[in-house]
Amino acid sequence: MKDKKLRVLHVINTLSAGGAELHLLTLSKYLQRLGVDVAVAYLKDVPSSRPLRADFEAEGIPVFDLTDVGLIWPFSVFSLRRMLREEKPDILHSHLPRADFLCFLSHSVEPSSTWVCSVHDIHSKSWRARRALPLYRFIWGKSDLIIAISDAVKDWLVSEFHLPERKVYVVHYGLELGKFESPSADFRALHKLSSGPLIGSIGRLEPRKGFDILIQAMAIVTTEVPDVTLLIAGHDPWGYGKVIKGLINRFGLDREIRLIGFQNDIPSLLHALDIFAFASRSEGFGQVVIEAMAAGKPVVANKIPPMTEIVRDGETGLLVEAENPEALARAIIWLLRHPEEAKQMGSRGAEYVKREFSAERMAHEILSLYEKTIEGMRYKM
Repeated sequence: MKDKKLRVLHVINTLSAGGAELHLLTLSKYLQRLGVDVAVAYLKDVPSSRPLRADFEAEGIPVFDLTDVGLIWPFSVFSLRRMLREEKPDILHSHLPRADFLCFLSHSVEPSSTWVCSVHDIHSKSWRARRALPLYRFIWGKSDLIIAISDAVKDWLVSEFHLPERKVYVVHYGLELGKFESPSADFRALHKLSSGPLIGSIGRLEPRKGFDILIQAMAIVTTEVPDVTLLIAGHDPWGYGKVIKGLINRFGLDREIRLIGFQNDIPSLLHALDIFAFASRSEGFGQVVIEAMAAGKPVVANKIPPMTEIVRDGETGLLVEAENPEALARAIIWLLRHPEEAKQMGSRGAEYVKREFSAERMAHEILSLYEKTIEGMRYKM
């Protein structure tokens, strides 16, 4: 592949800001820097969070809306097949189940490109359409390569779906580390926050993110730490925020807990915090955790895969028993009462992210997998 510029077409459900979508933006930018010709196609617009199309186009990455002809997404396969004939990519790379299904249909009819599939979550725990998972065992099995975003996702694919281990490779998310070195704004001043201890959590407002556990933990923290505030940032696509607000009211924490909605400037938010708390019940990876670590913040998270791949317990943060508000509260209180140790954890976390979770590392690993897979396909032919 050294004498030919590699062409990659990424296909994803939406280009609205979320973990997989922001990952794709970073990956596309850094693949371009490695000389890869990158384009992106998506299936639908979701108005509940910030659209990213302009961000891709600002980087010179062509973006295509596969439903611009007015067809519902399963029939976008015709648009995708036309695009593949016109663009002639070497790699067709799908992200998230709907895009996987679309690429499976296209690849089955006309396997003109090597098909790589990224699995971004343990869908048996999180996906609303998980009854379709038996079909996806078949779909993912037909891809030429599967990229799992964590060891936890790979273990799930291999142990529960019985996909061949040799076909599944782990590539962790990577960050543009420079974005997290310093804030671009004074978040506390902008949001009129007190100078007291500030805890933050980020995630889509939904049950699996464990905000109910975090709120119960805060009911304990506030009895022992004065003037403490918790900020919960994230968009609310399904109206779950009403449940969270009800729980906040029930515990009488209206002044101590603030729902601040979707935030564009995550680095400034993170730099304002003393602690990043993450009570999620299940994750494919947990990008916001490495973002917090990149900003030099100590992390408190549940001791679940893949948090055990990211947080070094006692070194870069504290891991606690899941579904245990008392344990979560005690970890937060310990860090607040030991600020020097908390600061050292944050510093070690930033160094660890720099070594293990850079965008450069991610792009190089994925490019290497592209090239090896193409060579393997040629060998089979």
